[in-house]
Amino acid sequence: MTATPRDPSFDLDQLHMALDMSNVSIWRLDLATQRVHANAAGFRLLGLPPRPEGWLVDDMMLAIHPDDRPLMVEAAHRAREQGKQVEALARFRHEDGQWRQVLTRRMAVRDDEGNLVAFVGMAIDVSERLLAEQRLRDANQRIALIARTAGIGTWEWDLPDGTSRWDEQMFLLRGLPPQPQAPTIAEMTQLLHPEDRDYVSQQIQRAIGGRGATQYEFRVMLPDGQARWLASRSVPVFNDQGQIIRRLGVNWDITASREAEAQRQAKAVAERESEAKSELLARMSHELRTPLNAILGFTELMLADGERQSANARVARLEHIQSAGRHLLALINDVLELARPGGEAETAHPLGRVPLDDLFADSLPLIEGMAQEWNVTLRRDPCAPGLAAQADALWLKQVLLNLLTNAVKYNRPGGWVDLSARTVPNDRVCITVRDGGHGMSAEALERAFEPFHRAAERQPGVPGVGIGLAVVKTLMERMGGEVSARSTPGHGSEFELWLGRADGEAAQARSFVVVEQQAAPPPPRPPIVVSRPVSPSAPPTPLPASAPAAATAPAPPGNEPVLLYIEDNPVNVMIVQELAERRPGLVFHSAPDGGSGLRKAAEVAPSLILLDMQLPDLHGLEVMAQLRKDPRTLRIPCIALSANAMPEDIRHALQSGFADYWTKPLDFGVFNQAMDALFQTKAG
Repeated sequence: MTATPRDPSFDLDQLHMALDMSNVSIWRLDLATQRVHANAAGFRLLGLPPRPEGWLVDDMMLAIHPDDRPLMVEAAHRAREQGKQVEALARFRHEDGQWRQVLTRRMAVRDDEGNLVAFVGMAIDVSERLLAEQRLRDANQRIALIARTAGIGTWEWDLPDGTSRWDEQMFLLRGLPPQPQAPTIAEMTQLLHPEDRDYVSQQIQRAIGGRGATQYEFRVMLPDGQARWLASRSVPVFNDQGQIIRRLGVNWDITASREAEAQRQAKAVAERESEAKSELLARMSHELRTPLNAILGFTELMLADGERQSANARVARLEHIQSAGRHLLALINDVLELARPGGEAETAHPLGRVPLDDLFADSLPLIEGMAQEWNVTLRRDPCAPGLAAQADALWLKQVLLNLLTNAVKYNRPGGWVDLSARTVPNDRVCITVRDGGHGMSAEALERAFEPFHRAAERQPGVPGVGIGLAVVKTLMERMGGEVSARSTPGHGSEFELWLGRADGEAAQARSFVVVEQQAAPPPPRPPIVVSRPVSPSAPPTPLPASAPAAATAPAPPGNEPVLLYIEDNPVNVMIVQELAERRPGLVFHSAPDGGSGLRKAAEVAPSLILLDMQLPDLHGLEVMAQLRKDPRTLRIPCIALSANAMPEDIRHALQSGFADYWTKPLDFGVFNQAMDALFQTKAG
C-alpha cells in the first residue's frame, strides 16, 4: 500500500459545518468574562438556546451532574498546570431531562505574556456508542472528525489502488510524530498488540469483502511500552455504479472506558460475592434458629412455671435444652468445616443407622412450642419396630426439622401436621410429613425447591427467607436420597423423604461422597507443664493432659495450687469459678483483660493459666508472648480457652507454646479431667 499526501481541500468553514453536523461541540471559556461560547451543537447538547454573548460558566455547571462537577474542575486545573490537552468524562443533563455521558477535552490558552486567558475544547456525547455503526454510515458527510481537539483520528483507504491517508491524530493515538505518508499494512501490524494482530487482520479482510459498516476494538503499543485501547469504525463509499471505491473511518482512544468497564465488572464480582455471603448467612440463620427456638422456648416455660413444675418436667425440659444445644453446636462445627481454608478433596462420609423412632422423638419436641403458638396439632404415627434409615443423623434431623417447621408455619389456625414412616420396595424407607394447611399452587410447587423462592400466596407475616426446602433437597442428595412433594391449594401439602433402609444394629454402612475443605492436621500437642513456685533452676514437671492424677506429686504444704483465668466475659468467669470452687484447696483468680492478667500472673505465680484469645486490649497470642518474656511467668503452663474454633487458630496457638486449646462452650469433662491430672484436687 502506498500513501499520498493529505487532501487540503477542506477549509475552516467547511470544518465547522462538518463539526456541527456530527454533533461535536467546540467551546471556549473566556476567563475575563466567565462566559462560555460554543457552536450550535454545544448548546443543543445542553438544551440551551444560543446567545451571542455566551452563557455564564456557573449556569453551565448546573447542567453537569453534581457528582461529576469536581471532576470537571479538576480537569481544568490539570489543563492549566500541565499545559496540554486533558480529557474528562462527565454526565450532562440533556434537553429531554436525561443524563448523557459526554466526553470532553480542553486546553489552556495563554496570551503572549504567558497569562491564562481562556480554555478551549470540545465535547462529544458518547451515550449512544452502540448506535455508532448507524451514525457512521454517514461518516462521509462528517469530515468534522478531522478536528485535532476531538482526539479522533480519521483515515481513508482507496480500495482500487490500495492507497491510504492518515491525519495527524492517527499518529498521535499511537504515540508517533505525524508523518506525510500513512504506514503500510505491515507497518501498522507492528504497532498492534501481539495478541490482537490476527484479530485486526481478520477485520481488515472483512472490510475488503464487505459492503457494510465495520466496528471493532484493539490495542496498540506505544513506543514507551504502554498499551492503549483504540476503537475503529468505518463505512464504505460507493460510486454511481454501486461499487465500493473507498472506506472512510475513524479511530479514538477508549482506554478510559475500558478501564471503567473493568471496574464495573470488578464491582459486579464483588456484589456477587456479597450476595453469596448473604445467602450463606441466611442459611446459617435458618438452620441455627431452629434449635435456638427450643432452647429459648423451654427456658421461658421453666421460668414461667417456676416452682409449679414437677421434677420430672424440669428434667425433661432440661434434656430438651441440652439436646438442642448439642444440635446447635454440631451445626456450628459443620459451618466451620465448610469454611476451613485449603484444597478441596472428595472424602467418603459414612452413612450410619438412624432409628426413626428416636429421630421423631428428638425432633418433635423442638417445634412443640412453635406448634402451640400457631395453634397447630402435631400427630405422629408409630413406626414399625426397628425401622431405621441409612443416613447422616444430623443432616436427616435438619431435613425433618425444616419440613416440620414449614408445615407449622404455613398451616391454618387449628390445623394439623402428621409425621409417619414406612418401608417401601427396593430396601428403602419413606418418611412422610403431611399437613392440613393452605397448600401450594402448581406454579409454587414447581419452584418450591429453588433457593430463596417463597410462594406468592403465602400468608403475610410468616418468617423465613425461602431456603429451607433448598437445604432439604441438597442434604437429601448428599445422603443419596430423594425428596418429593405434592400439594393441593386449600387442602395442604405432603412431603416424602426416600432413603435406603438400615435393618438391625449390624447393618452394613454405605458411604456418600461430599466435597469438604481439607486442612493440614494440627501439630502434636506439647505436654502440659505444671510449674511450682520453687527455685528458677529446678526443671519443670511435664504431665500429659491425659495422664492420671497419680502421675503428679501433691503440692508442698502451704503451697496450694492456683488457677488464673484471663477472660473479659463475666458469665464465662462465673462458670469456671464455680467449677474451681468445687475443688477444695484450689485457689482461683481472674483478670478481665490482657494487661491486668499479666500483672496478676506475675503477682500470684499461678500453677495454670486459662487464657481467652479475644481480649479487649490484647490478643491471646500477644499475652502468651509477654508471659514467655517475663522470667517470673516463663514456665507457667497456659491453656487457650476460646470460641475461636478454626483449625488454623488452634494450630497457631499450639505453635506459640500453649499446652492445649479448649473451645467454648467449655466441656466440663475435659476441664475436670485436666484438673484431676494437674492437681491432686477432686471436685466435691
